[in-house]
Amino acid sequence: MTTLTVEIDRKKDLPALKSFLTRLGLKYKIEEDEWSGLSEAEIKGIKIGLKDVEAGRLHTHSEVADIIEKKIIGLRSKNA
Repeated sequence: MTTLTVEIDRKKDLPALKSFLTRLGLKYKIEEDEWSGLSEAEIKGIKIGLKDVEAGRLHTHSEVADIIEKKIIGLRSKNA
């Protein structure tokens, strides 16, 4: 048995490919990767975020809550 791996556009190519393989009488298995269903922009954003994590550019939940609270207080004082 031989395994063939082909990367395709799921929405555009998969239905036609499945139909073609079925008509040829070939058995096939579809394996999804962890990125399937995500746009290129989403994948790019995730990869950038992972690099931030690796580089230690993180904030805890408490730190973020404090930052947001200070910004809200600052906005309230400007509008008062």
